[in-house]
Amino acid sequence: MVVKLNIANFSVHKVLVDNGSSADIMFWDVVKRMGLENAQLDPVHTPLVGFGGSEVVLMGTITLPVSMGEEPRRKTLIVRFLVVDTPFAYNVLLGRPGLNAFKAVVSTYHQKMKFPTKNGIDEVTCDQKEARRCYNLSLKKGEDKGTMKRKEREEPKALEQKKFKPERMEPIEEFKTVELIAHQQGKTTRIGSKMSRRVEIMMVEFLRENVDMFAWSPSDFRGIDPEVIVHRLNVDPMTRPVTQKKRTFGAERNKIIEEEVKKLLHAGYVSEVQYTDWLANVVVVPKASSKWRMCTDFIDLNKACPKDLYPLPRIDLLVDSTAGYELFSMMDAYQGYHQIFMAEEDRIKTSFITDQRIYCYNVMPFGLKNAGAMYQRLVNRMFKNQIGSTMEVYVDDMLVKSTEDDHLKELRRAFDVMRAYGMKLNPDKCTFVVRGGKFLGYMVSEKGIEANPEKIQAIMRLRSPKTLNEMQKLTGKITSLSRFISKSADRSILFFKSLRKAKEFSWTEECEQALNDLKKYLATPPLLANPKLGETLFLYLAVSDETVSSVLVCEQEKSQNPVYYVSKMLQGA
Repeated sequence: MVVKLNIANFSVHKVLVDNGSSADIMFWDVVKRMGLENAQLDPVHTPLVGFGGSEVVLMGTITLPVSMGEEPRRKTLIVRFLVVDTPFAYNVLLGRPGLNAFKAVVSTYHQKMKFPTKNGIDEVTCDQKEARRCYNLSLKKGEDKGTMKRKEREEPKALEQKKFKPERMEPIEEFKTVELIAHQQGKTTRIGSKMSRRVEIMMVEFLRENVDMFAWSPSDFRGIDPEVIVHRLNVDPMTRPVTQKKRTFGAERNKIIEEEVKKLLHAGYVSEVQYTDWLANVVVVPKASSKWRMCTDFIDLNKACPKDLYPLPRIDLLVDSTAGYELFSMMDAYQGYHQIFMAEEDRIKTSFITDQRIYCYNVMPFGLKNAGAMYQRLVNRMFKNQIGSTMEVYVDDMLVKSTEDDHLKELRRAFDVMRAYGMKLNPDKCTFVVRGGKFLGYMVSEKGIEANPEKIQAIMRLRSPKTLNEMQKLTGKITSLSRFISKSADRSILFFKSLRKAKEFSWTEECEQALNDLKKYLATPPLLANPKLGETLFLYLAVSDETVSSVLVCEQEKSQNPVYYVSKMLQGA
């Protein structure tokens, strides 16, 4: 039986319920897609025996909250998963330990699983469509060992939590608006306010000389030459095309869709088509600015495309290599994905239906499964001689870093590369020559790395949790800041212990005191130093009965400054 469960606040599909399994298993690909690849796996020395009697190598164990059902009968327990790095058609295998913990009763005849809660009996039903799909995939086995060949393996669709998109780069200082084209209102960009007058004059002159690098509308750029790169879908030829049934919208949303399609047509991003085997609906979703955005529901097309395994950069490494420089310029590509063309033979597969007509994309649209990897492949190729030394790039966010004396030279190098490839910048989202800013969710400057004030305020404003779900949100917020929290496991151990007591949620006076102490600590968060290459570092350890903590420090100006905090709860604590 295949179901969908909430695991660590992710909606995880393709969970195989197997009461014949003596273990609860999570596959390494899913761990990575949940962003937990850097989590400390607890070691395990007991071998796992597979279906054919062969031993499977275990990477370790990970303990995560698992929720079944919906409120008011939602039930959450802590489940210890064995982590296995092996191809499999499912994302998670829920075996006897997990089923027994939930006191779940499985009926394969009724295709349901029932379990008791404090508010009565609840049930989870089988996702029969996913079950059939997984079964078909599991038939594609290797002939010798009964496991799927890696090339035949499908990437799990599993995680439907909002896809992680790092926060947009923002300066931390006041900025000035620079007019790029004289007497043309709106043709402006931003520069920092803390540079010398000499640098400011040179910077403004440089930007005006290179005004051709900016785009204010789609007509201002031609896109990346298809000889350099195009986006191909690589649809599985064994997959049957899907034509989604047309959805109906109200008059207001139909007007929004009509206006958005007009813009896309005028820009040349879409073309009208008549005959297509693949057809998707559009979706209108609210933006943070109280406006609406039109998206295309490519869920069926994405299922048919194997995942592009091209790696995205590790955010912590990008942040570490960015801090410590005197000046930064933060640049954003203009409608970045749309600067890459779709392969002509694949354009028809991106067809979508509106109230009036059917269209397909000529350029790479947002929402395609492998669009981010394709864009990262492009920028890595473009800036291969600068990344890691004078630039850092994460998809369409680009940052130039240097000393004050070299900054104009490095900007010119970056502009020359973009001009050669035909890439254009969005002037409204660029800020040049600043002393620091928010980069990928962290505050970076010459001084070092600081926690994002918004993440700190999210904890400072947090009320005392009253439900398990609120407790999970609290622990998640603490985890996102753990790099900046000394002995974070000691400070939060009561919260994690409370999560384990899923049958009876309790918030004690000790928990309240621990939360207040944490808020007091975060009122003055530390500045993490950025050590120089070859510098001597010191590691300090603190061990208690339930936790082990460490801090990496460096000596600067005769004082020791923290570089990184790490803290873990001991198994069985």
